[in-house]
Amino acid sequence: MAALPRITVVTPSFRHAAYLETTLRSVLDQGYPNLEYFVVDGGSDDGTVDILRKYDGQLAWWCSEKDRGQTHAINKGLARATGEIIVWVNSDDLLLPGSLQQIARAFARPGVDAACSWVTVVDPQGKRVGLRTYPQPTAAVLRCRSLLACPGVFWRKSLMDRIGLLDESLQVCMDLDYWMRMVEHGVVPKLIPRFLASFRVHPEQKTQNLLPAWEREWRGVFERVHGPGVTEKSLKRQVPRLWRYALLKRATRLGLVRPPKGA
Repeated sequence: MAALPRITVVTPSFRHAAYLETTLRSVLDQGYPNLEYFVVDGGSDDGTVDILRKYDGQLAWWCSEKDRGQTHAINKGLARATGEIIVWVNSDDLLLPGSLQQIARAFARPGVDAACSWVTVVDPQGKRVGLRTYPQPTAAVLRCRSLLACPGVFWRKSLMDRIGLLDESLQVCMDLDYWMRMVEHGVVPKLIPRFLASFRVHPEQKTQNLLPAWEREWRGVFERVHGPGVTEKSLKRQVPRLWRYALLKRATRLGLVRPPKGA
């Protein structure tokens, strides 16, 4: 049996002590035998360092020091990565049980440079409040929609070596920009039709508090691809076979597509 590939997980953190330990456990408790886990904290003063010290022996590397923001923190981790496969999990998000094994299996298929999965949406207490599902994305769809959600996207280090690190000029849409750059390099993530991660929504969430920045960066990413004057409405008209997304969304609402118990 071939050895499992090394997977590098990067968690950026800043004043998220309330959620951080749950995030760490969601990664470490998988028991994946070839894990490289980095946590990059921006110098938090809320008890984060005590949590990181508690898990020091299980982390490949961590730091707590002033940085230039979340994107810079992620890049600090990505630059250290030695894993064949990479994923970043924010300090308020989660990997679901068994996800790293599922990811390893997906990348064992020939020609898979990136993969994506469905994600659950949870509230501050971890209660599930929503599901994000979609069919196998295409380049045409990804060029028009903000579809993929961290931490449900995974990619090979060899792909990162080709397209580079995240754009540190972006505060909020650095993930959208990165997926778009994958597409521009001819890579469309392969769908793993399972729920492998959870995205947490809460009042302190950065995307909720930086809405003007999100709107500006979102427009900048799509205008780079489509030219000036782009709008959500104009992009929606370009999405081919939109009925496939509506059909899967309806099936999800009816409970025909659902995560495993406890997820």
